[in-house]
Amino acid sequence: MTNPHRFRFPKTVVFVITALYLILMLATYFLYFKDPFIDCAKRILVAQSIALIFQLVLNYVNFRSQRKIVILATLFVSATLFSGVLSTFFNLEFMCRYYGF
Repeated sequence: MTNPHRFRFPKTVVFVITALYLILMLATYFLYFKDPFIDCAKRILVAQSIALIFQLVLNYVNFRSQRKIVILATLFVSATLFSGVLSTFFNLEFMCRYYGF
């Protein structure tokens, strides 16, 4: 008999990170999908979509698991992946101008 409310906080955090992906994708579309950055915005939206799919898989694994190490590992991978996507969002204009996409 396992407690269904076990490890509730890490599971909730992984779900919140999934919601933050959706918010970040909308912000990318509305802020960067303009004339000089359209090509970069398309690329970053594709990358964010792939990261969101990976995040949904992590969410499913996290939801089904009852083992603490699996839940904490999915939380770590999820937070690391989101921090990379978030830093790309904030540096998108610089990267587009620097690399000339």
